Amino acid sequence: MHTTKRFILLKLRYFLVPCVLLLAPLVQAASDELGCISGECETGKGTLVEETGRGLRTYRGDFVDGKFHGFGRLTYNDEGEHYKGRFMIGKKWGRGTLWDSDGNIYMGEWRNDRRNGTGLQAFNVEDWKEDRYTENWLKENTENYFGEFKNDVFYGEGTYRWEDGTLYVGHWAANKKHGKGYFDHGTGHKAWRNFEFDKRVFDERFEFSN
Repeated sequence: MHTTKRFILLKLRYFLVPCVLLLAPLVQAASDELGCISGECETGKGTLVEETGRGLRTYRGDFVDGKFHGFGRLTYNDEGEHYKGRFMIGKKWGRGTLWDSDGNIYMGEWRNDRRNGTGLQAFNVEDWKEDRYTENWLKENTENYFGEFKNDVFYGEGTYRWEDGTLYVGHWAANKKHGKGYFDHGTGHKAWRNFEFDKRVFDERFEFSN
């Protein structure tokens, strides 16, 4: 009798385990509340949770005609990416801050869901938390680029600061030094250079500080 019971239990085990594994995703999906979970998500203020190609995302803020419009906060839950700022017709547009779980932070202007205009992109900021540091503090204490952006890339006039305090001030295109600019290693001396997409083409002059 004991052997028979053990045999039955083993059969149940081999039957139930696959069933549990198959049902687990359905249980998880049922536990994730989707849609407008609070407030007014058509025209007003509300909270919307939805599934995207990047996983779940949560938006809390202003809506107009069912789109993100006004001020809000958008989080991609699975990636740990957050944006807080202005939206227009469902896209990041205006002033806003984007940060991720690696401590990469952008503070500046947006247009059509991309970084366009003037902004600061700081890299690998340790112990970053929302609103922990100001833009000026990041500019002076982190590796960063501050200047003009066009469709998410450095484009126009800007300053790149490395961790050791070295600066490059000049023109950029496609995230590369392009045109005239100078290096400053903290001595006040300016070594002027000319670049074509990061390739140094010739040196102009060297300026000594007084």
